[in-house]
Amino acid sequence: MRRAPNPILVTAALSVVAVALYFVVRALGMRASDAPTSDAAARALVEALPDFVLDDLAGTPTASSSWPGKPIVFNFWATWCAPCLREIPMLKAFQTEHPELQVVGIAIDREAAVRSFAADMQFNYPVLVGPTAMDAAAAFGIAYVALPLTVFVNAQADVLGAHLGELHPEHLENFAATLAGIDTGTLDLVEARARMERRQ
Repeated sequence: MRRAPNPILVTAALSVVAVALYFVVRALGMRASDAPTSDAAARALVEALPDFVLDDLAGTPTASSSWPGKPIVFNFWATWCAPCLREIPMLKAFQTEHPELQVVGIAIDREAAVRSFAADMQFNYPVLVGPTAMDAAAAFGIAYVALPLTVFVNAQADVLGAHLGELHPEHLENFAATLAGIDTGTLDLVEARARMERRQ
């Protein structure tokens, strides 16, 4: 007959995991909970795509301006962040469905862990990583960085909005619709930003 696990040992093990996770998150300079609303993040955003350079998975320095003329979805993530990992298949599908724009993953994590994870995940979009990845997130004007974090930029390098927390299909659909509105002239930049903020 199978014995039930000792509740004291289970509690102790969970406590050790929780404490370890706390120190990992603290060492990386972010918190995984208690994030402010996306509206608060959007109000703090810079207006134009900031300049930063991070290495891709091959070690090649890659600038934030490496995709001129393309709208960009910058997705900040980590291998230890469960909501981040849930987003990746959706982002891969979105990249396949919308080759006219660019998804860019930015890992705030250890490079070895990211490279190992990427080998299995088979990303269809660039993944950048490096010790200044946190600075790249801060360069968008977001004072409080939690993961996952996604920033939306149009083809003219205007920052349209940001979303703190797990992405869902409606966030990406809203971005695509907002870009279409800009392209057809039915939305100006102010209206586009307002639409992105309402849907976050």
